[in-house]
Amino acid sequence: MEDHRILARIIKDYPDVLSDRRKLQALLSDFFPENRLKRNILLMVYDDGIVGQLSELTRLDSLTLQRFVRSVGQGYGIQAQNAETAILAWAGALGVAADTEQGVRETAASCEEESGCAANENAYEYEDTPRGIKLLRYIDFDDMTVKLPDRIGGRKVTEVGNHAFKGCVGIEKIIVPEGIEVLGNGVFLNCKELREVVLPGTLKRIGTADTDGCPKILGTMTKLEGAFENTALESVTVPDSVKYIGEYTFSGCLRLRSVTLPAGLREIRDYTFCWCRSLQEITFPAELEAIGTEAFEGCESLETVILPEGVSSIAQGAFAGCKALRRIYLPDSVSEIGGGRGSGFIQTFGQPEDRHQDFTILCNAGSYAMGYARKQQIRCARAQL
Repeated sequence: MEDHRILARIIKDYPDVLSDRRKLQALLSDFFPENRLKRNILLMVYDDGIVGQLSELTRLDSLTLQRFVRSVGQGYGIQAQNAETAILAWAGALGVAADTEQGVRETAASCEEESGCAANENAYEYEDTPRGIKLLRYIDFDDMTVKLPDRIGGRKVTEVGNHAFKGCVGIEKIIVPEGIEVLGNGVFLNCKELREVVLPGTLKRIGTADTDGCPKILGTMTKLEGAFENTALESVTVPDSVKYIGEYTFSGCLRLRSVTLPAGLREIRDYTFCWCRSLQEITFPAELEAIGTEAFEGCESLETVILPEGVSSIAQGAFAGCKALRRIYLPDSVSEIGGGRGSGFIQTFGQPEDRHQDFTILCNAGSYAMGYARKQQIRCARAQL
């Protein structure tokens, strides 16, 4: 049922509802239980006094509509299109004809179907840089789906800064448009309901060397927070245009089950996938050379890992806590395991008591990997891939 019909039914069945805010709030929750954003904006229109003004009109002209839209947008910081949709719904419920173009109605209906589809520059704090627009902060409400703008003020958006969406816990899907090249540190940090992300073919970096806003540990080292750290992503395909994925990028993504990494990626950096407890499938790039410290620590669902030819270095703790890992293939190109940090550091494949009872290193006779397995008293077997 269309929104204006639902509102009209509420008004008809509960004649005193427009004079009782608490009752209206409860009824909106009952009739729109799955769409928190919609009921909140409808209530904002009421709180702004617009519903009362509409009840005194017989026709809503376009100038009055735009005045209402600006009032709600400026007063509550929401997207103009979402405000217009709610105002028109109230107008329809009250039997007020609206002088709007058909195209406006179609846009409103479209945004109603996919909340947040309008990429609105008013939803962001941003700055103009020599390379293009950099989004600094998302300041709108948490629509279930948010599409980032590709242009603001006629200029291309090329970067999303550190922590731009940090803590936006209501967002479930992010669409990053073509043209954006960089996602900053912690850009979607703690977006705990973020299940899906669409990344563009123009993306080059996930994470940067910029430490702005990143916490210091023990007053010295700065932790570069991961772009998707502690989100609810279930699968992700990183486009081949990406050449750099920063530390902690997918750390703590407890629902992440499958990952496809870009073909040209040379290094999986420190802590990239640590504590991705559901991770079962990962497609490694053919050009991979190094795996960083604790990169896959705590990936308790990994059972088999086949590293590509060309990997030369595997750092300490890279696969520690992978309790289901039964076998890992280490190619002849591997020449360093553990990073030379000494015996006191966490072991590359975890402590013996924390490994799967059948854990086996697959390798070739005479390889560095075979020598390592013998020294560490880890079962090894001839590689038959």
